[in-house]
Amino acid sequence: MTVETIKTATKAAIGAIGGVDAAETITRVKRSVLSDYGNRNSPHVVPVDVAIDLDRCAQTPRILQAMAVAEGYTLLPIEVGEGCVAASMSAIAENAGRTISTALMAIADGVITRDEADAMLRELADLLRVVQHAQAAVMGERDRVASLPATLRGVA
Repeated sequence: MTVETIKTATKAAIGAIGGVDAAETITRVKRSVLSDYGNRNSPHVVPVDVAIDLDRCAQTPRILQAMAVAEGYTLLPIEVGEGCVAASMSAIAENAGRTISTALMAIADGVITRDEADAMLRELADLLRVVQHAQAAVMGERDRVASLPATLRGVA
């Protein structure tokens, strides 16, 4: 991932919040600086503390995920809590479809550009996050069922 990818993630987070005016109210920086953080023609990149503020308000770690992938890592939630297994499986299918679609579009012309590779890495990182959330949901369901009396688990 490149600085441009981090800028794209920053711009997306700011957009999810409602724009630079709204983002200004939850960060320590002014509107013009926030605009620079998403502008590919500006050398300024969002600092981590501001990225955390923006990601928290946007309710998804877009910027921090882009930063992690730039360093060869992915973000995983510390606690995903218990979730609905069906919803988790649906999210996997949706994300997998989007990941495959992004990859197919990238390889259609026989050449994968850096931007296309970055897009595939973003989709794969998001898919990994969704799969790990689903794993936690399934483990929670398994543990819930295991704690039931044998007669309720179908064991005679």
